[in-house]
Amino acid sequence: MQSNTGHGSASLRRFGPPVPGAGDPTRASLVCFPCAGGGATGFASWRRLLPDRLALYAQVGPGREERGGEAPLDSVDELMTDVLPGVLALPDPLVLVGHSFGASLAYELTHRLTLAGRPPLRLVVLAAVAPGATTLEPPGDDHEIELLWKRLGANPAGLSRPGFREWLFPVLRADFTAQASYRPPDAATHLTTPVTVLYGDEDPMVTAVEAAKWRALCAGPFEVAPVPGGHFFPQTARAETTGALVRALGCEGTAP
Repeated sequence: MQSNTGHGSASLRRFGPPVPGAGDPTRASLVCFPCAGGGATGFASWRRLLPDRLALYAQVGPGREERGGEAPLDSVDELMTDVLPGVLALPDPLVLVGHSFGASLAYELTHRLTLAGRPPLRLVVLAAVAPGATTLEPPGDDHEIELLWKRLGANPAGLSRPGFREWLFPVLRADFTAQASYRPPDAATHLTTPVTVLYGDEDPMVTAVEAAKWRALCAGPFEVAPVPGGHFFPQTARAETTGALVRALGCEGTAP
């Protein structure tokens, strides 16, 4: 079921069905960006819940999954350089989805695609603080990374597995560093792309108040809605998350 994009990009992985035809208004390329430390596999189970009109792609960042031998990147600008060519190779219309730190990547990518004359159809934000709305500090030692990981509600069971911590923490450190240093584009370039922000009703960090702060970064249609669960609801409440996404795109009537 998993495959490469077919566009020569190591930065994206595609989960069938077939790639939509260029210019086909009945289909869209759905590009997902995982949370800090995450990979494309976090979105694999979405495929069976989404209608066929959405061709599902997910980012594979350096340092994880099939790119595990590469050094992770610790700035949003570097990550944009890495992923933008693969996204530009996809057919329109584009829909961008970002979970937590991945929302900053999706947001920045929306700006860059707009400047390139290919604004996405919609940006969907999952469990994410608005860039620049809250001061974030880069991570300290490994103990601080572990505490934050647990505070977000991640399953800590894997931390005791041999080699897991040694693999995960450099990736988490790079992603947390990139998120802390990222600043959104100037207010004069606010997005006109429609934005949907979903937050977990049990999330200890991204509350309804935090989710609403994305409004200040968006000049187009905007909506906020809760989803059952904590910070990792895109994986623990998959049906509710994909259902909200499908409703936002107005394709509820399309069979999966």
